[in-house]
Amino acid sequence: MNNTIITILTITLPIIGGGFGYFIKHFIDKKRELSTEVTKERRELYQQFVNLIIDIFSANKTGKKQADNQLLSKLFDFYKKYVLYASPDVINNFSDYFQYLYSANDATETLDNNIHFRKLSKILKAMRADLGLSNKDLGNDGEKIFKALISDFDKIIK
Repeated sequence: MNNTIITILTITLPIIGGGFGYFIKHFIDKKRELSTEVTKERRELYQQFVNLIIDIFSANKTGKKQADNQLLSKLFDFYKKYVLYASPDVINNFSDYFQYLYSANDATETLDNNIHFRKLSKILKAMRADLGLSNKDLGNDGEKIFKALISDFDKIIK
C-alpha cells in the first residue's frame, strides 16, 4: 500500500508542479507583453508631447506665436490620448501644469517663466522616469531639460 501511494505521489506531484509552473510562466509572459505594449504606446505619446513643446518654443523664437486656444486644444488632444497609458506621476505633474495655466488664465496674469518651465520640466522628467531613463544631472525638477532651447536659461531658471 505504501509503495502504491509513493508511486502515485511521484507521478502526480511533478505533473501538478509542472502545470502550476506553466500557469505562473504564462501569467508572467502576459504581464510582460502588456507592459511592453504600454511602454511602446507611452514612447509614442511622450514623443508627441515633446514635439508639441519644442514646436511651441520654436514658434515663439521665430515670432509666430500660436493662439492660446490652439495650444490648449493641442494639449487637450494629447491629454485624451495619454491618460490611459501614463504613470500616476506623469498624470499628476500634467494636472499641476494645467492647474497653473488655469489659475494664470483666470487671473489674467502673465505666466511666470520660472514656474512655467519648472512645471513643464517636471512633466518631462516624470515621462523619462516612466520610460526607465535616468534623470541624473537634469536638476531637481528636470529644469535643465530646456537648457538647449532657452538662450537666457540662467536668467529664467534660478
